[in-house]
Amino acid sequence: MVIRPASDRDRDAIWDIFSAVVAGRDTYAFAPDTPRDVGINYWFGPDIAAFVAELDGRVVGMYKLIANVRDLGAHVSNASFMVHSEAVGKGVGRAMGLHALREARAHGYTAMQFNFVVRTNRRAVALWQSLGFQIVGTLPKAFRHGSRGLVDAYVMHRFLDDIVLTFGTPTTDAHTTVRPSAYAVIANAQREIAVVTSDEAILLPGGEIDADETSDTALVREVQEECALHVRVVTNLGDAIQFVHSARNAAHYEKRSNFVGAEVLGASAGPPEHVTRWLSPPDALGAVTYESHAWAIRRWARLSS
Repeated sequence: MVIRPASDRDRDAIWDIFSAVVAGRDTYAFAPDTPRDVGINYWFGPDIAAFVAELDGRVVGMYKLIANVRDLGAHVSNASFMVHSEAVGKGVGRAMGLHALREARAHGYTAMQFNFVVRTNRRAVALWQSLGFQIVGTLPKAFRHGSRGLVDAYVMHRFLDDIVLTFGTPTTDAHTTVRPSAYAVIANAQREIAVVTSDEAILLPGGEIDADETSDTALVREVQEECALHVRVVTNLGDAIQFVHSARNAAHYEKRSNFVGAEVLGASAGPPEHVTRWLSPPDALGAVTYESHAWAIRRWARLSS
């Protein structure tokens, strides 16, 4: 199964699924005669991140991710899901749910809330509970079911602090080496960020954690070796997994990385192993090779603003 961002070429497939789902009058509040433009616009818009799930090259589901409410409540996400009737029971909903939780965490949301889960939609309720959601409220007789009349709807919620972010695509045809790593967002007085260039990528300073090291001690050592700088860890930014393919080593890696914010204490003796460049946050975002490093920069920018 492939889950990817939705595009204009998916509009027909999205409409086919949408119109079939709302025709059932058992899960969504949309009327069966909802116009096509209303149905399509529900999934596309400037503040909407929409994704589709494909099986054998065919779109069989979609979901969208948005802020639950504006401004002071925008740290909580909301998501909507639909699955083609022919794909029900094939794990599409679960795969999209897991994907949505990771995407929400990557977008900086701290929680996800569903405002209107129809109580009689037991498959959906059970799925969300299995993914960590709790029923935090009941809306009495809030949904007019097509065959059961007025039924309750649930408000469901979960925090996202236990979601480990995953970036890149895991390989299915080769051995993958797990590599614990530590990287730092290091800023100077001008709020420029240090990046280093290795043989195959542009990265935040850092690297592999040896067996006898903590994440912080490995980070300090790696920055000293790579950049000839003494640093001190200031804040923990979080953990992320990055799947990487090294063409030079003909190997696949699962880099389980801890990202921190660090400050420079001074220069160290000895030549640096890599060239260090200091870039503005937007330039650093555009320069780093891996999505996990870009995520760490964005998170640092939010926490330090």
